[in-house]
Amino acid sequence: MENKSTKNIRLKVRDNDPQQQDIQELLFGPEKEILNKPSNIFLDRLLLEIELRDGKSKISDVIMTEPRVYEAIFHKVWFYRLADMLGVSRSVMDTYVKPKYVREFFIKFVYARLSYKVLRELRAARNLAKAHDAKLFQFLKGEYYNLIETIAGQIYNEMDGKNFVQFTESYCKNNKLPIQQTLSF
Repeated sequence: MENKSTKNIRLKVRDNDPQQQDIQELLFGPEKEILNKPSNIFLDRLLLEIELRDGKSKISDVIMTEPRVYEAIFHKVWFYRLADMLGVSRSVMDTYVKPKYVREFFIKFVYARLSYKVLRELRAARNLAKAHDAKLFQFLKGEYYNLIETIAGQIYNEMDGKNFVQFTESYCKNNKLPIQQTLSF
């Protein structure tokens, strides 16, 4: 049930002040632009990310029950840049099974761009498929798989020449994530 004072405020904004209407247009107008430009790939991916975060997409649209054939998204140079940023030896990244803090990094910075619900369902899909050595992104469908590729590229570019604190501040600010303080070394 709507409160009377809220209703009065809305009516006042709509009827009296054209400047307020302009402010409302500026605040809520960009969402209309995103929806009106389906041909722009960047905006499409941004819209997918917003839908995932806001829970507007169904999990069945995002996750497969069996993993796709493994194709590396995160290449050795990506892990070397991560090692340089964290101040650890690059040789740690040469093994197939990476240290625990790499897994934490993925959860806090890669999968955090999706909703927690998607991460939880990806883990469940991997457990149900009994594919414990499969990577989580192997269970993502079409555009969402491509979204992870885009996120990997953005992180790679953001890591360039920064230490962990600088990276955390800029990446979290740019992508509206809560600031991640530490990783377990």
